[in-house]
Amino acid sequence: MTTKNMEKDNNLSAHRTRSFQAIIVDGYRLYGQNFWRLLRASWVQAVIYALVVGASMTCFFTYLLPKMASHQALMPELAVWIASFVAYIVVAYIFACAGAIAPLREHWHTDAISKPRRWWGRWPWRITLRGITVLPRMLWQTIRRGRLWTLIAVALVAIFVALVASVIFELPAVILATANIEAAADLAAGDVPDMPENIWLINLATFTVCAFLQAYIHLSTLFPLYYARKMKNEE
Repeated sequence: MTTKNMEKDNNLSAHRTRSFQAIIVDGYRLYGQNFWRLLRASWVQAVIYALVVGASMTCFFTYLLPKMASHQALMPELAVWIASFVAYIVVAYIFACAGAIAPLREHWHTDAISKPRRWWGRWPWRITLRGITVLPRMLWQTIRRGRLWTLIAVALVAIFVALVASVIFELPAVILATANIEAAADLAAGDVPDMPENIWLINLATFTVCAFLQAYIHLSTLFPLYYARKMKNEE
């Protein structure tokens, strides 16, 4: 973003009534204008996140679900799936710190998001570790100021937008998951499921690619929330 465009955006923001709609629009506009910088800052974490999600979903649909349908022992597969779910939570948080929390912290102080210097992006370990305690404190401050309902309203809109985008961009994963569930139902009924032998590879590839797209769809929800807090702080 050029200095001239930044000044223009700041002037528009300064003279605009800070309504609920303005918070939503400004949040998504900030995300859209800086998307490629955010992508460069967090693409490594997004790939790791996608691989973890893809492996977790593959484990569930290829190995865990068929055994559940045929009433077999689940402990080894269940333990792996639980471990992958814990890894998903950790990796998702690290990705959010690199792709949104660290850039938004920079924007809070400078009104700009800088381009990462290295091709492997940002690894803001200090912010990642501090965020475990800082984020709950920020939420508590929002509640004390009586702005919780505004934050909830913005969050609901952002989640709805993310759900609509997820349905569109993750349709292949939804179709594949449905096919896996139908195959498990056939197995439970005593029929032979009509699935290819390399279904695990199809599951892994599909869920991994869709998880990468999902990562940046979900990341966008943090930007309207950021503006909701920023505008209330300026008031």
